[in-house]
Amino acid sequence: MPRRPLLVLASIAAAAVFFAFILIPATPAYRGLHDVLPSKWGSSNTDRKVTPQRPAIVYSAEDLAEADRHALKALKLGGPFEYRRRCIDVRKAKAVKRTKLERVERGLFEVPASKGLTTNDPLPPCQETLKVDVPYFDERAEVDTSELFLGVATKLSRANDSVTAWARWLAETGSPLLVLLVDQANLTAKAEEIEAVRAKAEAHGIEMLFEPYTSNPKDSEGLKNFALAEAFIKHQRPTTRWYGLVDDDTFFTSLPTALYQLQALDPAEEYYVGELTEGFYRIGLQEGFKAWGGAGFFISPPLMHKLAANSERCNPLDTGFGDILWRDCILEVTSPTVQLTRLPGLNQIDLWGDISGFYESGLVPLLTVHHWKSWHVFNIPLSHTVADISGPEAWMQRYLFSEDNTVMTNGFSIVSYPNGLPDLNLTELTFVENVGVTKTPDRMAFHHSVIGMTRPALQQGRYKFSWGFQHSSYDLRDGSVRQFYVKRKSEGVPGSVDSVIEVDWRRA
Repeated sequence: MPRRPLLVLASIAAAAVFFAFILIPATPAYRGLHDVLPSKWGSSNTDRKVTPQRPAIVYSAEDLAEADRHALKALKLGGPFEYRRRCIDVRKAKAVKRTKLERVERGLFEVPASKGLTTNDPLPPCQETLKVDVPYFDERAEVDTSELFLGVATKLSRANDSVTAWARWLAETGSPLLVLLVDQANLTAKAEEIEAVRAKAEAHGIEMLFEPYTSNPKDSEGLKNFALAEAFIKHQRPTTRWYGLVDDDTFFTSLPTALYQLQALDPAEEYYVGELTEGFYRIGLQEGFKAWGGAGFFISPPLMHKLAANSERCNPLDTGFGDILWRDCILEVTSPTVQLTRLPGLNQIDLWGDISGFYESGLVPLLTVHHWKSWHVFNIPLSHTVADISGPEAWMQRYLFSEDNTVMTNGFSIVSYPNGLPDLNLTELTFVENVGVTKTPDRMAFHHSVIGMTRPALQQGRYKFSWGFQHSSYDLRDGSVRQFYVKRKSEGVPGSVDSVIEVDWRRA
């Protein structure tokens, strides 16, 4: 099938790199926006339970130095390095919305670099603090998205490996997650392992339900994925207003925000909600018009009941992939035909190679990301840690430091343009659609999607200099989030050293 060799090659190429990452079990970020979401999803009621505040812990200078060394070790620096540190005080403002580009009327490089540091040296403190306004959010709010019932078809081992990443966006939301174990014909043969995964999920604040795949184990991925229809109805709940289908590497930036986008639709009617993939090639020449599964898609209860009741009729339509079978069954059994309702912000990311241009394009809206540990390798859960301080709407937000033509994509990169800014309204075309393809796609290839119109890639080290996000941790003293961006030294260039920029996000 068209995607299978791509997925296999991508997984093989990325596996060794991904498992070198350290996925820290971070406290889940607040997942809703105050005064935007209904109170049941982002309540700020004063009568909620309040956790008693712990006594302040006093950390020694050695404790802080050890935290610095731990962070620097994670960066894998090659010898002495130069270092800059910028601190940002976050000011939550109800009038501020996510945009494609926010201006900061300062320069990121105004602070001179400390040169010749080693990983054993204490890191210099911030010399000054910048203030940045972000969309208002309440990190103390109780969240309830229980009307959204999520499901994923995956293997037991992958479910276990995914719990920590799921916890970043699913923990303590109230949304149950139904896991269809495609490699388990019953739940008794590996009952202890399954219970261990369930307990692990519960410890992370996730309600996880399991269902075995009882049909032929050699069935296609499509048949196994579509089996979620009957599994959902088996585990149905009266409070469910939407069913959500995801892959095990689908990552929501904020589950309440995603659910809020569905509120214009009546779940008592038949709805099929999702988004297309980014490239026209896959739509026009391979798989057609449909909701791409890794981006996440949603089905209303009446339609889900109809699909489950007609599963035997639909199974022969299988061509190998789950999201295709979901679409084809909808076309087969609905009259009038239920069309796809597109929901911008759900991102499949069927892109290959250097996809920095995608993340640096100013994604608005941004609801999900996908393929972050297969087609490309980027530690999304670790990057998302900053949302604990900046809020989910400021994650991957672009900030232009106008004094020195520098753009920071929060949690992804810092890019300096020494010869002037390119047209930041266009996406830099650093990526391709297929494995092994080197030809640059046509600039119209992505115009229908969030990528939009594109511009040619700029030469690194001449027209742009990039520091990539490498690590994030919490400051021991105040719980602020420390981000580390690194530009590696240029091999063969005399005097070239690794360059580190630390950006600390603090509560104002």
